[in-house]
Amino acid sequence: MDVKSIYYLTGFLDIAGASLSLVVPPKGELTLLTMPLSFDAASSQAHNCSVKAIPSGENMVVGLLRELKAQSPRRLGYEGLSLRTFIELSAELPRTEFEASDLIVNQRVVKDDEEISLIRRACGLADIGISAATEAIRSGIREYEVAAQAEYAMRVRGSKGFAFETLVASGPRSSYPHGLSTDREIKEGDLVTVDLGSVWGGYCSDITRTVVVGSPSPKDGRLLQLVKKVHDRVLEEIKPGVEGAQIDASSRRMFGENYSSFFVHGLGHGVGLDIHEAPTLSPTSKDVLAVGNVVTDEPGIYLKDYGGVRIEDTVLVTIDGTEKLTMAPYT
Repeated sequence: MDVKSIYYLTGFLDIAGASLSLVVPPKGELTLLTMPLSFDAASSQAHNCSVKAIPSGENMVVGLLRELKAQSPRRLGYEGLSLRTFIELSAELPRTEFEASDLIVNQRVVKDDEEISLIRRACGLADIGISAATEAIRSGIREYEVAAQAEYAMRVRGSKGFAFETLVASGPRSSYPHGLSTDREIKEGDLVTVDLGSVWGGYCSDITRTVVVGSPSPKDGRLLQLVKKVHDRVLEEIKPGVEGAQIDASSRRMFGENYSSFFVHGLGHGVGLDIHEAPTLSPTSKDVLAVGNVVTDEPGIYLKDYGGVRIEDTVLVTIDGTEKLTMAPYT
């Protein structure tokens, strides 16, 4: 089970990649296994489980096998096992039937009031970061400097980290949907796309804004207006009971024949403990939206060697439709 799902069930959040295992029996108490360096923190923070430290010099698989053999499970559902760990466990438990499970991940799709409150706070911090970025953008500043200003603004206001690496892509590079910040010097007339996210209480936020340095050209103005129009109309379609693929298809029709081929990614994704999780709004999505889902609305147009425009907000699916959780201005 990954670190985020363990946090979801126990309230203990370790660093990414930490060696943890959570054993969830059909009945009785959950058991959280940690390495010695995480034991004290887990013991003070985890709830609804017992915490055991793997002895020094022993690896997690050995400790996990000891725990599982004591319970002799006939069937074992697992989440987030590496192939190596799966092979080792199955070799030592030949009479146990192993079954991949998305049970916990699926539970995380619908957020409760406490989770929504945490995401709302993370979105407020993202608003601060994007505002700092847009204020910093000017001719002569470098992309990484804009990213640094945004990240500092979020950190100094309490952000517990960043949901992903802050993206600042300017000029022709703004046509890269995931344009990492570089040392490129921003110039007058550039389209500049900033995509960032904050973290609060383990929960993520996601926001994107595209601005023009100086006055937009007629073409840039048309692109910005079109993407904003699609973004706003999509907000009206996000509601309980609607298929994610249906909303994505609708957004592509809105772009029309001239621009739909330049919209090269899905319309949106779920946001929670992970920055990308279910439900998704994409051509291949099988998801149906429900009250309590938190998703992004992020249409974009990307013109190679010219530039791109993306506008993104994190939104909550409510019984009446949607509530926009990121509130920063669009210009």
